[in-house]
Amino acid sequence: MTTSKRILTATAGYGLACLLLLAPVMLPGVCSAAQASGSTNSLANQYLKEARAYREASRFELARQSYVQALSVCQNPKQYETIKQELNGIEMLLRTMR
Repeated sequence: MTTSKRILTATAGYGLACLLLLAPVMLPGVCSAAQASGSTNSLANQYLKEARAYREASRFELARQSYVQALSVCQNPKQYETIKQELNGIEMLLRTMR
């Protein structure tokens, strides 16, 4: 492979990566769940329940992901603080395990 082909291939790869990072992502499952629930707080409750189930099953990475999702859609300030505290606990646990 010539140098110019390598540069073009690398540039195309970086361009595609940038395009994918900058393009808006629509997740049909999450969007339809938010519309069906009528409230983002019930979606936060669903993610929180999922996170706690993962935590109980010792699947801490998945629990962390669900906590972050719950945090991102939560609108209740009291529940937001609770989720934040539980997420901090999971992150401390993960750091200790590594």
